[in-house]
Amino acid sequence: MMDTLKKNMPIVLGILVVILGLVVYLNFFSGNSSEALLASSADANSPVSQELLTVLTNLHTIRLDNSIFSSPAFQSLTSFGVELPPEAVGRRNPFLPIGSQ
Repeated sequence: MMDTLKKNMPIVLGILVVILGLVVYLNFFSGNSSEALLASSADANSPVSQELLTVLTNLHTIRLDNSIFSSPAFQSLTSFGVELPPEAVGRRNPFLPIGSQ
């Protein structure tokens, strides 16, 4: 096994050097990522953004009519919910091994 490792050592070192060079290139010499941030901040003046801001501003002017809750139709509604019976409480910490406190 040591013979195989010694025999393939230049190949392994070559692959490591190539990978290290690729990592260094991508981190230090590739395009500046702050350009993308600047481009996205320029989109704040787009028509879609302005429309969204207008809709959000109009949400503050919405008023709900509470008289629906006092109408006879609403008062006649009944709940068909199921009442759950009380269940036995389990262990304090269910992740502890069984038999430990």
